[in-house]
Amino acid sequence: MNETLTYDSDKPSGEFLTSSQAAKRLGLSMATIQKLVDNHVLQAWKTFGGHRRISLASLLNYQSAHNLLSLPPLTHDRMAKVMVVIESPELTAQMQKDMLQWQLPLQAAFQESLTEALLELLSKKHDLLVIQMSGLRKQQEKILEILQKFMSSRNTVGHTLILTPEIDLLPKAKSAAGPASIQVLNTNLSPLWLSAYLSGFTAQRRV
Repeated sequence: MNETLTYDSDKPSGEFLTSSQAAKRLGLSMATIQKLVDNHVLQAWKTFGGHRRISLASLLNYQSAHNLLSLPPLTHDRMAKVMVVIESPELTAQMQKDMLQWQLPLQAAFQESLTEALLELLSKKHDLLVIQMSGLRKQQEKILEILQKFMSSRNTVGHTLILTPEIDLLPKAKSAAGPASIQVLNTNLSPLWLSAYLSGFTAQRRV
């Protein structure tokens, strides 16, 4: 869905913020806010005079859905550790190349299978796990169940982000003993999307 361009008299209902107000509220740079808007992560529109306005509802959804505010902050001497699971070798190679140009304060590892990722996570802690899922829905549901059990028994992943073409794929209700932090998004993994997400993720977690 493209950014909606409207006039003042046709502005969407609800509260809205300027780009600078949104940047301050999220603790992000103006450049990162621009990326989030351009990649349709934040919903925005323009006034008759051409000024961008960002939906407060979409901003609050971004904060809540990405679970950024509840994550422990990083210290200045430690970079975020991110693991990305992509089944496509071609996309993995492209992501690795692009990530070098983003110059984000993080350490990234790429795996071609969830099994390899979980084996590494048995002994190495990561702040974020990003997984691109495809295939049959029942297979994805099984993967989601495996992830919930893993995160309930291990404290080696701060947050798990699953990208899937399935619209209503959701984790099972959390138990009191299993506070797994898993988020499912109905979107495709692309360099532009990942750049915007990781920019917000790392910026929110700096102290």
